[in-house]
Amino acid sequence: MLQVDLSVFAVVAIVWILVLVLTKVFFKPIQGVVRKREEGLRQDRAAGEKAQTEYEASIQKIEDDIKKARISAYNVRDKFEKEALKGKERMLAEVSKECRAQVEDARNELAKQIDELKDDLKGQSELLAEKIEKRLLH
Repeated sequence: MLQVDLSVFAVVAIVWILVLVLTKVFFKPIQGVVRKREEGLRQDRAAGEKAQTEYEASIQKIEDDIKKARISAYNVRDKFEKEALKGKERMLAEVSKECRAQVEDARNELAKQIDELKDDLKGQSELLAEKIEKRLLH
């Protein structure tokens, strides 16, 4: 059978002492470093997710601002186009009014000239009639 002597107990005692010393000196510090590293990784992931969320919110805000700016620009452009059309219509109305006034002045001038020419023609026709009468009768 197996004989157990004192050296086996001594080896077991040394192994246990070695395990306890290694646990205190080596394994616990390594576990502490691993825990700290895992905690740092968790914090970094949380910070990354937070940064991603903030980034997405910023992008959304920028896109919303761009949409608002486009709408504002379209409104301003429409306003200026309407004002330009009103100005164009106003100018056309003024030009049309001036043209009508010039046409009316020209008509009046023509009517005046026609009356003068009729009077002149009437006078000349009377003279011509007298000349014809004189030639025919003499």
